[in-house]
Amino acid sequence: MYKFLFELVTSPLSLPIEWYYEYLILLVINEIAYHIAYAKVGNMYHSGLINGRKAGSFFHWLIRLILFFGMWFITHSAIQGYYFATENPEIILMIAGSITGVAIICVLAVSTIRFIKKHNRNRNA
Repeated sequence: MYKFLFELVTSPLSLPIEWYYEYLILLVINEIAYHIAYAKVGNMYHSGLINGRKAGSFFHWLIRLILFFGMWFITHSAIQGYYFATENPEIILMIAGSITGVAIICVLAVSTIRFIKKHNRNRNA
């Protein structure tokens, strides 16, 4: 029953890439989620948190679903970010330049403050 619900919830999730890459990536995500959920439920059994098949199955599919969604979201966001970056290189360059400029201003401000404090200590001593 939980497998059916898992497949029902995750089936509409897709990635904005070619279908063969999508299936390969979703297969890898599913396998990673499976192995992590299997290990976590095993730890739950060994520590005495859960007993019985139904509880183990429920937590396995719950953990697997959460992990699948998280990894799918990260992957989907990374692909969308890649497409955005390749379609808008000017915006990326402006953002990178702005970050660099802010970093340079911060370094100059900190260096100036340290210089002033050091100069004031030398004058007072």
